[in-house]
Amino acid sequence: MKQSKILVVEDDPDINAAIRIRLRAAGHQVYQAEDGLQGLLAALREEPDLMILDISLPAGDGFSIVERARLHPERSDIPFIVITASKRPELRTQAFALGASAFLEKPYDAALLLSEVDRAIHPPAVAPARAPLPN
Repeated sequence: MKQSKILVVEDDPDINAAIRIRLRAAGHQVYQAEDGLQGLLAALREEPDLMILDISLPAGDGFSIVERARLHPERSDIPFIVITASKRPELRTQAFALGASAFLEKPYDAALLLSEVDRAIHPPAVAPARAPLPN
């Protein structure tokens, strides 16, 4: 099985390092960026299988990274997970409206993050609809 490529865009160096260490220990290839511009460039250059994004970033927020990356056809369906310290409910709504796989508030549970990463990279198969039984 190939390693999943995950881009982490987080401006807090300690949180960035913690996420990177956990993801690498779980067998993922990890790229990182510390601001919105670096995050967008990395999303276009590295072709990640998943992005983990903080919302509040210097040089552009996490939402703008997703929106701009998705303007490129080959990146139009990159799954992403939002992590944020903000308690504003409209951010959760905006994240899911953009198609977020998960929305986690800091401090987040590391096991939950890894579970959401796995679910975003390997979404559960949708069971086919059953035909109605004849009467």
